[in-house]
Amino acid sequence: MPSTTPTNASPFLLKIHDVETLAQSDGFTLLQEHLAKHCTYDLCDEHMSAHLENNARWLTARDVLYALLVPIVELFDKACSVASQATSASKLEDLEYAFTGQARSAFVWLQCFLSAEKERDWCYSRGCPACVVEHSLDSEYSIRLLYAACLLSDVHYPFTLDGPTLPSFMFFLDSLARALQEDELWGEDFYERMQPKAVVTRNGIEDLTHQCLQLDQILSQPSSPDVATPEMSQNASPILAPVGGSPLTKVKRSKMARKQMNLQVPEEEWMEEMLNRCSDQLSLESDGATTVVETTQSLGATLKPEPEVAVREVPAGE
Repeated sequence: MPSTTPTNASPFLLKIHDVETLAQSDGFTLLQEHLAKHCTYDLCDEHMSAHLENNARWLTARDVLYALLVPIVELFDKACSVASQATSASKLEDLEYAFTGQARSAFVWLQCFLSAEKERDWCYSRGCPACVVEHSLDSEYSIRLLYAACLLSDVHYPFTLDGPTLPSFMFFLDSLARALQEDELWGEDFYERMQPKAVVTRNGIEDLTHQCLQLDQILSQPSSPDVATPEMSQNASPILAPVGGSPLTKVKRSKMARKQMNLQVPEEEWMEEMLNRCSDQLSLESDGATTVVETTQSLGATLKPEPEVAVREVPAGE
């Protein structure tokens, strides 16, 4: 299919309705003001002459990419911080053990992708806007992350700054599909082939978000070996001790402790009965009351149990 995109235009073309939606969003307006202060709006020498007339399109696409990708990077950085506290890991590759299932897979995938400085620069829209936009189609991994970010655009990320919310960027999937279709490297069917992988990444990042919140909540609570809250006991991610040690778990009464408590009363009754039997027997064989008393006291001291430790069950919810 011949390309319908001008050679000097952004590969991501937006419909008029989508541009109007962005213009009416207070959150996106504030984001653009922030980028105007902290990011360059100048094209590099390679793109200056060819793309100057379409500079506004490159800038809009660049700002959309920033809005989509930065929340995911911030989530990953938060996940690294929480995992470091939970595992006390000395190696970066051990941080993944703070998470389970899809969350762990997403964490490892993001860890590999964001370990490259150029990928972080792309997510933070550093450098020439045209270079940032074109880098989106550089690899399967960048396309996959961008695709997943569009699917996640309705999710509220708890680690970003409070303020006006951004609009949904689901509309950007049409722009991505068109860009891939017209790209000579990827071709017409690549967008459909990428969809299952993007969905897996989306699900994993959602799970990673939830497990981060759970771990952060548990780590922020004062340590108490006798208290287990319902929030900690339901769907909680594992908190690991220093790597190589044993997992830290809720403290609860063991089966042995329950048996000990159940046997405590019968044991006391048995000892009392034995003392009474000994006392009666000695009373028959003794010649005097004084001897009975002294012998009974002596046996009582002999049979006196060791100091006992009472085990009290902590009701759920305490």
